[in-house]
Amino acid sequence: MEQVERADMLQADPAAIRNEKAYERYGWMILSSGALLGIFAAVLTTFPPLYVFSSHLFQNVYPIMGALGTALVGFNILALVMALIPYRRGERWAWYTLWVLPMLWLSHFVFSPDLPYLMLALLTTVGLVLPYRRFFSSTEEPARVK
Repeated sequence: MEQVERADMLQADPAAIRNEKAYERYGWMILSSGALLGIFAAVLTTFPPLYVFSSHLFQNVYPIMGALGTALVGFNILALVMALIPYRRGERWAWYTLWVLPMLWLSHFVFSPDLPYLMLALLTTVGLVLPYRRFFSSTEEPARVK
């Protein structure tokens, strides 16, 4: 019974027949892990450290860090949803849009040259470059209106 359903799915969806390499199929996992790490780091940024409450010198730092952390949580949730749904489906606009992730990490590296930012930029770039053939195959049919 399971083989019959699989055969029906393959006949209904010719794109499922296409032979994809493992690195083409699982590029979305790399991007998802980068977005999850970004969410974790942003949540840590929103919580105030203890020195904020102990010194009057840092009283203006927490609102700025909280706003930055909240914005980064929202951005990384958006990136995670885009990596899990449209990017995984192979939609080309999602591939272009997710190039914002390496640019975000590179901008962090420019303003604060720490190695983790550069590593995350390289990781997300690899996640976008590996499935390049999936998004831009030469055997692609022209777009048609249904």
